[in-house]
Amino acid sequence: MHLSYLSAQQIVQEISAIVGQHVNIMDSDGVIIASTDPSRIGHVHEGAKRIIDEDLPELYISLEMETATTRNGLNLPLTINGRVVGVVGITGRYDQVVSYGQIVKKMTEILLREGYEQDERRLDQRVLNRFLEDWIIGDGLVRASALAERGMRLGIDIALPRRVMIASVKDSAHYINTSHGQKLIENVEKTVASQARREGGIILRNAGRQLLLVASRTDIGIRNFALNLQKQVQGRFGISLCIGVDGHAEDLHKAYIKAQKAWRSAMYSADGIALYDQLCLEIFVEDVSKQSKREYLHKVFSGCSYEEIRYWVGILNVYFSAEGSVSRAAQQLYMHKNTFQYKLRKLEELTGYDVRLPSQATILYMSSIFFRDVENDLLFLDN
Repeated sequence: MHLSYLSAQQIVQEISAIVGQHVNIMDSDGVIIASTDPSRIGHVHEGAKRIIDEDLPELYISLEMETATTRNGLNLPLTINGRVVGVVGITGRYDQVVSYGQIVKKMTEILLREGYEQDERRLDQRVLNRFLEDWIIGDGLVRASALAERGMRLGIDIALPRRVMIASVKDSAHYINTSHGQKLIENVEKTVASQARREGGIILRNAGRQLLLVASRTDIGIRNFALNLQKQVQGRFGISLCIGVDGHAEDLHKAYIKAQKAWRSAMYSADGIALYDQLCLEIFVEDVSKQSKREYLHKVFSGCSYEEIRYWVGILNVYFSAEGSVSRAAQQLYMHKNTFQYKLRKLEELTGYDVRLPSQATILYMSSIFFRDVENDLLFLDN
């Protein structure tokens, strides 16, 4: 077992705070890798080397035995899974440290074992994530036989029919800039992952989203599952989830592409859930270049600054999420419906398009969709 420097340093600090003495941890070569005395790190501890070479149960270094790198104190071997992986040393006179020497040894071994197990879990997760990225996002299916073999080693049968969902916290930008908000997102993702795993799902976190592979089911069944996820997250954390669902596709990568388009649409839909097979205009949005999207927005909102476009797109998003209901849109913005009607008239004067007319609503709807993809570009260019 390899002793991690960071884990060992954290352990010596915790134990030193309890016993009130300097504490060192040496690796299997006797080198001090962690210490409450930083000047000692990197030096060979001769006492630790003797314990390892001679298989000693303990070694006390008296004042007479001290050297430049070996101080007065008690040293004990650290054994994990029947193998000596290092040595823990407690500085002090024998009568001061002998009473809790074995306790410190056991505490250190427990903490090391926990750290090792966490490292193993992280490594296993990285292996799984790499496999899932190749399978879902990359071109893994080009080498289907190799991918299937890798999957079997991980206990995953890639031949089983599955559907792809993409979930994320709605308006996540409001949370990521604070430690409290980040913790909230983390807890939301744990809840989503826990529920998906209960259904036999596989989870991959990618680019601030969660990709969920769930057993194949009907559109009604998968929508009900998405609604249940939303209900749990809303009930526990008061946060809304956006969920995009693939269209039916045997190729999981193609299903992912469809789910991604649905997820983008879900961020602005009324209930935060979108199924690819129910999309229309949104399907081709990603095929339009960012330059074309910017030109479109500047044409519709001629002469407007970034802040002005952002404001009016916000009004449009509320209107469309309310499915064209002026009363519901006004209620969402905490304003009188006459005030909201006035804003829509001002928008018509500005753009020349009346969102209340079906023939012109599509033009403004596309503006709201394009703005999501190029907002940062517009901000940069405007500044």
